[in-house]
Amino acid sequence: MHIAINGMFWPQPTVGSGQYLRGLLHALPVVAPDLRLTLVLPAYRAALNHAGAPVPALLVHTPFDGRSANLAKLWFEQVAAPLAAARIGADALHVPYFAPPLYAPIPVVTTILDIVPLRLPEYRSRLAVRLYMHLVARAARRATQIIAISRHGAAEIVHVLGCDPARLTVVPLAASTQFHPQDRAEAQREVAARYGITGPFVYYVGGLDARKNVIMLVHAFARMRRAGGPAAQLVIAGRAPGTDLRLFPDLDAAISTASASEFVKRIDVPHEDGPLLYAAATAFAYPSRYEGFGLPPLEAMACGTPVIVADATSLPEVAGDAALRLPPDDIASWSAALWRILADDALRADLSRRGLQHAAQFSDQRTARATLMVYAKVARREGM
Repeated sequence: MHIAINGMFWPQPTVGSGQYLRGLLHALPVVAPDLRLTLVLPAYRAALNHAGAPVPALLVHTPFDGRSANLAKLWFEQVAAPLAAARIGADALHVPYFAPPLYAPIPVVTTILDIVPLRLPEYRSRLAVRLYMHLVARAARRATQIIAISRHGAAEIVHVLGCDPARLTVVPLAASTQFHPQDRAEAQREVAARYGITGPFVYYVGGLDARKNVIMLVHAFARMRRAGGPAAQLVIAGRAPGTDLRLFPDLDAAISTASASEFVKRIDVPHEDGPLLYAAATAFAYPSRYEGFGLPPLEAMACGTPVIVADATSLPEVAGDAALRLPPDDIASWSAALWRILADDALRADLSRRGLQHAAQFSDQRTARATLMVYAKVARREGM
């Protein structure tokens, strides 16, 4: 069987779609050595680093290369990639994010990581986004097979998109093998040297858009510190990729409003340092209101770091009983939980142990095997 995979996000290993794609491409050849894979890449992004792909790659051009990145992306997804996949004799095209083609000459498998723009109005404020969402939602209903990454996500896809449940399979994600326990004292020394962070700290890494609810975390942490809680820092990694305050609230202003500048630190973390920060952190907090899956808590658990998450959407599935789970907007509960996890050594040890056991249930190879079964469904349906 020959599967072509849309490689739009290959050059972006730090975003969810890129992480998912890379995990698949490294694990599928391991679990299915006879499976033939081709990574179909957009030529208009050739200047970006897409070297190092573990499978053969094919660069595909569009009429809009060098003229309009948005139109080139749309043409690649809807026309160029499916035609290229058919031209090279692929049995199916896998689009590993929410952008299946409306029409394709071969079967299409699409993975829908989330439907955030359809569920949260602030993410579809622009007309172009609304038109794009209408297109890909209609295309998803025509896909041969759909992969959801959580049970919550699957229910959303059926309810909101109207997709046939019989064509939908839940395949959870997994933390990459780079996330594993390290010597905590050594990790803390490295973090102190590289980032100037000393003493206990609660870590957050992820998006800074509105649904991630980071401003609530800032206020909860400030409340804990003002009430006499442990002398720890809140360390927030990342920068907002846009300036629209509806999507990206002003985090610096929120820190100032909360009078939290003294104990909230913002840093930029290169991809390769991700495991180091998890390993050095006293705890990891993830208060997101809406997720398709929510990989960072699982990454933290795989590193042995105690976790607090929002008890919302897919996060209960991801965290199980291995994390403290709280209503996403209950500042008092978050403040109390932050105090407790920082002050209670026994609780942290228990959460660390349970987190490691829980994270071990997920793996890229398990994800790849389940994905392979979806490909097999397509093969049986099409008589390949």
